[in-house]
Amino acid sequence: MKIKVTYSLDEKLIEKLKEVSEKTMIPQSRIVEAAIKEKLEEMESTKK
Repeated sequence: MKIKVTYSLDEKLIEKLKEVSEKTMIPQSRIVEAAIKEKLEEMESTKK
């Protein structure tokens, strides 16, 4: 199940996200979700 959330992000980061989304035709939400998952997995693996 997906839950709608709201975050404030740096303007330049949002511009890059929009560019990548438009070029790849991947929705911004999927890009953000993948980036968060990757970072959380990285952080979990360095904790051990």
